Amino acid sequence: MKSLKTVCMLAGAACLALTAVAADAHSLDEILSAKKIVVGINPNLPPLGRFNDKNEIEGFDVDVAKKLGEMLGVEVSLVQVSSADRVPFLATGKADIVLGALTRTADRAKVIDFSLPIQTEAISALVAKDKPYQTIDDLNSADVHLVEVRGTTPVDFVKERLPKAQVTLFDNYPDAVRAFEQGRGDAIVDVVDYLGAYTKNYSTETRVITDKSASIDYDCIGLAQGNTALKSWVNVALYQLQTNGFMKQTYKQWFGIDMVYPVPVTPYF
Repeated sequence: MKSLKTVCMLAGAACLALTAVAADAHSLDEILSAKKIVVGINPNLPPLGRFNDKNEIEGFDVDVAKKLGEMLGVEVSLVQVSSADRVPFLATGKADIVLGALTRTADRAKVIDFSLPIQTEAISALVAKDKPYQTIDDLNSADVHLVEVRGTTPVDFVKERLPKAQVTLFDNYPDAVRAFEQGRGDAIVDVVDYLGAYTKNYSTETRVITDKSASIDYDCIGLAQGNTALKSWVNVALYQLQTNGFMKQTYKQWFGIDMVYPVPVTPYF
């Protein structure tokens, strides 16, 4: 059993640590006072973020960040983040908010806060419009030929859920979509939202088959834990952007299709 002195020392250290983290995170008042919000963007996740020919970061996440800055009346300063350092950037105050396909999980919620969801990710199937398939399980047949990208999670999904289907693997998405367009595959099973940028290069009319049992990931904006006022403002702003059509329009602009599994919008949050 620890002595009372030891317990008090540990408690004091914990309080100091929490105070340090809170001090690093810019509050809503501080952002408004500085007239600047620092936003973490991953430039290697098109169409969420990418470098254009002027070496500037653009994409869905950038447009959302700039719109939030406009609504706040502050300058938006973009900082580059990777998937690995999104959370550390929030914890150390290097970014006020972070985007970049940041999936809401219980483990991450131990160390950061999440806004309302801004997009979803889940498995579905892309098929030619004239194909007869109506459900994901209709693809589980030896007569069905799937084109997939080697090393991705959807390949494991296909092995488990659609073991009877024939599968041809490609090294990247542009090659897989090209093969689909050329008729070398009946469908692509994947997070289909991200294929819109590739399919718009071809003339084949397509449709999406959703999965009623899909496990949907909700991607949100990340904030430092305990930054309550900023989180509340962001949520109200996101609700406004969802209901006035900005999010839907911006998503389709960058992804080329409507969100396959739309985010349910409710005033109760």
